[in-house]
Formats: sequence, C-alpha cells, structure tokens
Amino acid sequence: MSGRSNETKPSAKQREQLAAIRGITRIPLSDLRDQSPPNLQALYADLQDGQALIPGLKMGLGALTVQRWDPVYAADGWTLHGADLTLDMGHPFGSLSYRNDADGRMLRVGVKWHPLVQQLEFPPLHPSKPELTSDCTDEEVAAVVLDARSRIGTLVAVNAQIGSFVATSESEDAILDASGLGLERLSEDDPRLADRQSWRPPQSNGRGTDG
Repeated sequence: MSGRSNETKPSAKQREQLAAIRGITRIPLSDLRDQSPPNLQALYADLQDGQALIPGLKMGLGALTVQRWDPVYAADGWTLHGADLTLDMGHPFGSLSYRNDADGRMLRVGVKWHPLVQQLEFPPLHPSKPELTSDCTDEEVAAVVLDARSRIGTLVAVNAQIGSFVATSESEDAILDASGLGLERLSEDDPRLADRQSWRPPQSNGRGTDG
C-alpha cells in the first residue's frame, strides 16, 4: 500500500504546476466580444525579448468586408491544388501546390520570410522534394509564382485590414511603435502639414486633392 501511495503522490514540481493552474484566471470568450474584462492587460504583460504589447483592441461587430483575391492573376493552364500555410509571427510560411491542366505536372511554390533582406520569397520547388523544380519552363514558373504572390498578398492585406479594424488609437500607437514607426502623429489640421501638397504624390484618380 505504501508503494502505491508514493506513486500517486504528486512531486514538488507537480504541486507547483497544479498551484499555477489553479491561479489562472478563466475568461469566457463571449465576455471579450463587447468589452475587455478588468486587468486583462495584466494577463499578457509578461513579454519576452523582442515582443510588444498591443493594448486597446476592440471586439464587437464580428464581421468585416474585405477585398477578395483577383483571379486576373491566376496562372493560365494551372490550377491551385493544395496549400500548406501558417502565419509565423505574422509572416506567411509554407507552400502552395499547383497542377498543370494539360499534363498533370505538379509545381510547388514555397512561401517564406527572408529575414536578411526583409521580404517574402516564393521559390519554385519540386512537388515532393526539398529542392528547386526542374521540369517547368521559366515562363511557367513566372506565371505560377505571380499567382502565388497575388494570393499571399491578399492574405496579408486581409489580415492587416482586420488588425486595423479592431485597433483603437491606443492600439495603433503601439503597433506603429512595435514596427519602428513610433513617430509623432500629426492631425490633419496641423500647421506643419500646410505644405504637404508640395511633396505628396498625386492621388490614383489623378485629382490629387485631399478631403
């Protein structure tokens, strides 16, 4: 009996873990839709190096109109066959697989963030091996990569639009600061913007006017 009792008795570390679990505050997700519970920020204030807290995010409406992917960028003669994607700290990562409509050839386009040059890259890959493809022409590769870029560009834009939608002024300030853009924000009627027409590019509609 004593041997079995020792086996089921939690260790000191297990007792610490159980105590920590009991101390976790449980918040129903439904409570977050319209307002933030008090002291919510304190739950996420234990930041690691290189992290930033974005406070003041608002929830509520639960729906947002966004721009869909434009099929004008679809690769002619190729069909998107599959996708293995995730967001790694906000950066798309994974691959898109395409099948040739005529002969069934497969082409996989990688999606990864290159930290040294700070840009997304789309290497054309072998369908089943971790190497570059070799059975497609340069024109085919260019068309399929453009297709992949357009879809991932839409994914990034939609996520950014959702982020802007749920952000308050406080959140926007924190987002800009985390992005290295924590400059002084000027209002539209700030006198320092009086001469902005001299350096701002014209609007896409050709009128070049401000509201």
